[in-house]
Amino acid sequence: MNIELKNIKIAEHLSEETTAFTADIFVNGKKVGYARNDGRGGCTDYNRYPGDGNMEVIKQAEEFCKTLPQKVYPPMFGNPEFRIDMNLEEFIDDIIEKKLLAKDEDKLKKKMFDHLMWGVPNSGRYTQVKFARPLGQIPVPMLQQYVDKYKKEFTEGVVFLNTNLTERGIKI
Repeated sequence: MNIELKNIKIAEHLSEETTAFTADIFVNGKKVGYARNDGRGGCTDYNRYPGDGNMEVIKQAEEFCKTLPQKVYPPMFGNPEFRIDMNLEEFIDDIIEKKLLAKDEDKLKKKMFDHLMWGVPNSGRYTQVKFARPLGQIPVPMLQQYVDKYKKEFTEGVVFLNTNLTERGIKI
């Protein structure tokens, strides 16, 4: 079964505890329902659009999602690993989260043009230093000096996030 979200509209300015969004649910290429979250910490809501068989298709999607592996949350803040059974709501939330991560990754890649950036991968936090010109225009020995200087300050787990350094021969 192919479950997709299309016409996704994310309202980050409305997102408080969860991501505020609206989207259309497509199952096997057919628009059958909609999903939404108001961003205030509640569950993601979904429902069918009026039409022949849409309720049945949503029910089939719900049953399909129940057959998927559990969602695993890694240990955090001293708490052990946490697992929950997959369902259509979690499946929808995962699609939205992946879209947000891809958007953030695109922003980071654009910044790498003229920024050195480092942090713990996938943490959402990083440090950056902006240069007056693109990194590609800075001589390699000079750029290597900056990399070496900042690398001395790294704590455990911190790495350079730039993907455009090693291609220029910079040792990170």
